[in-house]
Amino acid sequence: MVLSKFALAILLIGPLLIGASAYLPGLDIFGWAWMGGVIVLAAVDNVLSRRVSLVGAGRFVSDKLSVGAQNPVEIELRSRSPFALTLLVKDDPPWQFNTPARQQCLKLAPCESRRISYVTTPPARGDYEFGDIHIRGRSRLALSWWQRRIPAAQAVKVYPDLLQVQRYDLLARSDRLQQVGFRRLRQLGEGTEFESLREYVPDDDFSDIDWKATARRNKPITRQYEIERSQNLILMIDAGRMMCAELNGMSKLDYAINAALMLAYVAVQKDDAVGLVVFADEVQSFVLPRKGSAQVGRLVEQLYAVQPTMQEPNYPAAFSLLHDRARKRALVVVFTDLIDRQASSQLLAHTAALYPHHLPLVVTLRDPRLHRLAQQMPHQVADAYERAISASLLMHREEALSALRQRGAAIVDALPERLTVAAVNRYLVLKARGRL
Repeated sequence: MVLSKFALAILLIGPLLIGASAYLPGLDIFGWAWMGGVIVLAAVDNVLSRRVSLVGAGRFVSDKLSVGAQNPVEIELRSRSPFALTLLVKDDPPWQFNTPARQQCLKLAPCESRRISYVTTPPARGDYEFGDIHIRGRSRLALSWWQRRIPAAQAVKVYPDLLQVQRYDLLARSDRLQQVGFRRLRQLGEGTEFESLREYVPDDDFSDIDWKATARRNKPITRQYEIERSQNLILMIDAGRMMCAELNGMSKLDYAINAALMLAYVAVQKDDAVGLVVFADEVQSFVLPRKGSAQVGRLVEQLYAVQPTMQEPNYPAAFSLLHDRARKRALVVVFTDLIDRQASSQLLAHTAALYPHHLPLVVTLRDPRLHRLAQQMPHQVADAYERAISASLLMHREEALSALRQRGAAIVDALPERLTVAAVNRYLVLKARGRL
């Protein structure tokens, strides 16, 4: 039993009477009697209210949650009481989750059922468990709150961000992909098979201008090609030491896996075959390239339990497996991180060896903290050192990226919140231009 504010206010009359007994002897007896009477009345009210307050609860949440996303959770309250109820409902999500509003207050009419909802954000993939549902109800005389725990333990799994796939699908159907930064999924572009002519637009490559048609029509005309289908895309995900670092509450590996999953989904929609290599100090997972929506499900299951390790990535083992098992030309997308040219020498060497048989695309995450420190105005000596070190790290990192470009690799270097969009758009551009 928890006394209400109303009961506490009434109860305070007793100490006032006891204090007044210094001037009017005998009032202390009334004060003690008053407090005892309020407590007894509150206890009886609580017991009787608890007996007649028949209420049940159940939780509705997917057993597959998405990491880093706001996952909806619903609680259904079912009243079988003949009286109206005022309730405080508190769920018990895993303590690791970010859940800002897991307690809510509501009123239920007699025999009414209602659902309340909140969102929770898991910070990492893995197995978790929701606990019980806790209900606190106000007594009939509003003197106290009774409490009840309803068993509702439920195991859930946190996967890569599956909600982003649903959002992408919804935006694609409503032709609103460009509103969130995605390029349009056009079936005509700059492949290898000529399809038609159209008027030049600023994004077109100058090499695709048809000069004879331009001369005839007296305005720039571009050759349009049909995009090739059924090509190979291989996702290589580094789960080594550099991917352990956290950005905005999520590891770099989680950002990479979310982007890789979205990229796989888009590629499958384009009828491409998608494969997977996950590696750290050894190859952890390998999935042969296949087409079809079922392949995305296979990749999700493979990526669900992958965790970053503090080991250096074994690039020779990963690229050797790729060389032995992936003979057909493919776009090889390497999700990794870079420090400088020297530390990334193995990545540079093996990426260069992919070209020209494969087309390498290296996807890295910018650290917004480094950029902020490199641009800050120093106010003391420590600030100046931080700015100099951050600027030096960014310069060495850019040198490594430039070396990759010189070796034939395409580059995506994006902030965490833009990584998925940037990776998907670069894939679409490469495919539209026939680079695969």
